Amino acid sequence: MLDSVFERSSDSLLQVLQLALDECINLEHTYICTDHILTALVSEYAGVAAEALGSMKIDADAVSKELEGKVKSKMESELPFSGRPDLSSGLPSVTLPVVAQSAGSIAETRKAYGMSDLTVQALHRAYEYALFFGLNYINPEHLLLGILDLKECIAVRTIVDLGGNIDFLRRQIMLLMAKSLSSDASLPGLKDAVIGGLKEMIDKHYRSISTLQALSVRSRHALGSLPPRSEIVHMVCTGYFPDFLINQMAFRRYLLEETLAQLNCRVGGLEKELSATIISSAAHSLRQEVRNAIEFMLSSEYRLFSQMLDDAEHDLIGSVIEDLWWAQGEEIALNELFSEALDDHRRKHLLSLQERRLEITSRLSKLRDSLDETIRQCFVKRSATA
Repeated sequence: MLDSVFERSSDSLLQVLQLALDECINLEHTYICTDHILTALVSEYAGVAAEALGSMKIDADAVSKELEGKVKSKMESELPFSGRPDLSSGLPSVTLPVVAQSAGSIAETRKAYGMSDLTVQALHRAYEYALFFGLNYINPEHLLLGILDLKECIAVRTIVDLGGNIDFLRRQIMLLMAKSLSSDASLPGLKDAVIGGLKEMIDKHYRSISTLQALSVRSRHALGSLPPRSEIVHMVCTGYFPDFLINQMAFRRYLLEETLAQLNCRVGGLEKELSATIISSAAHSLRQEVRNAIEFMLSSEYRLFSQMLDDAEHDLIGSVIEDLWWAQGEEIALNELFSEALDDHRRKHLLSLQERRLEITSRLSKLRDSLDETIRQCFVKRSATA
């Protein structure tokens, strides 16, 4: 249900949702669409999300002008939440809390303003992104990442129409998140983030099954066979493990770059050889941490499979992880060069760098698909234990 999303929302996200509701009311709409949310995400309350959008010249004035024609009528731009049952994503009801000053006011004040189906999906995706990064709160940047996954929504179309590049915007959000969280000592490592996040998802989906079973007994209405806990565990790990690893890997790369930048400032410049050694050592450690996370989840935590992954499979996953690590580093370096060339107005150099950025973006996409497929194949071919 959406209650779990609001309970974990930061004050800044609650304020963004309040602004989106205000925009919905001002336009005399009856439910919140992603375009309403976009107008709130470029506000001062949106923090990292607004900064990332602003880096692409997408600010309040630009969004307002772009949406003026699109939402001139009193008709909403997206379909309302359909209320269809969907246990895989746990889509909730559409009642939206009136966002006051804190999460504590949610239970007390509710308003009969619904949401579009895409808004509901974006909120749930924001919840998932917070888990991917090992955080126990949801920020506006997580909601923006969730919106960017919905290519058909009006907010994404508006960003593209304003000249924004979705892939580059996603990277910019990750970079700014790393800058804001690099000194956070409570930020969990990859293994803890993956294990904790998957456990929460498993428990959430299992509670949904348990609720259906209780309803069946109470109503004396026989249901068909429902999946046992072992199958829920298997499905969640197969469906979400790749997302956790892909987002954690990219985030760790940005965190390391930010750490190296801070070290450079403090010691007056690191030798290139030392920096290369640190990055290479981090890649090896990340590969081992991924293996530890997989082995812990499949044996110590849930005893998911009767047959564990063998060394060849771990090596295959690890090699893709390392390829992603180095490709991500190359993209970070290219983005820095592009920013420098942009500041210096070197047009010819910009065109060359832009081509290389597009090439590395394509390579990263293929590597992510490869990691996703590799992990799924390793999991799917094994049966779940009872």
